[in-house]
Amino acid sequence: MSLISLIWKIPVAIVALIVGALAAGQAGWSGAELVMNAPIMGPIENFVTSLFFAISAGLTAATVALLYRITKYLLLLAVPLFLYCTLVPGVWNGFLSDFDATREQAIKHGYANAFAIEHMSARGRYQTCNDREIELTDDAREACTRLLKADPGEIIPGSEHRCGLLGMFSCIYTAPDKGD
Repeated sequence: MSLISLIWKIPVAIVALIVGALAAGQAGWSGAELVMNAPIMGPIENFVTSLFFAISAGLTAATVALLYRITKYLLLLAVPLFLYCTLVPGVWNGFLSDFDATREQAIKHGYANAFAIEHMSARGRYQTCNDREIELTDDAREACTRLLKADPGEIIPGSEHRCGLLGMFSCIYTAPDKGD
């Protein structure tokens, strides 16, 4: 192997490892979201998530093919790295955060403010507001109270997919009226 060959192969291999790891993480996240949330997502969400999954899985496979072509020995590092990125940052973190990137950051940092609460999905907001592991700022508590308010007999925003078998039943706010 010549020196010129090494000069271009090393940076290309490093960039390929980074791109492949990021794509593997996105493929894990999107694939797990399709498996877990397909019944409750709309057709457009399913299409976009499927598109993200297909592009990221294709990019991961293309990276493996490139690394195989450049240097087969680097696959001994790349395959476990890509598998780890698929399972941990992808599937595991996606599942724990309910596939909401803002909720993922709240879990990661251990606190949330009103801006974060207001920019979460309804389901992520409900889980974050009721998560004892996440410290809420004063403005976040007010946002939770305001955004999760439900009248008696109404569905609590964000909780409808957490209850019942495969989300078929709704959680109902059963607390008595404050006037009673």
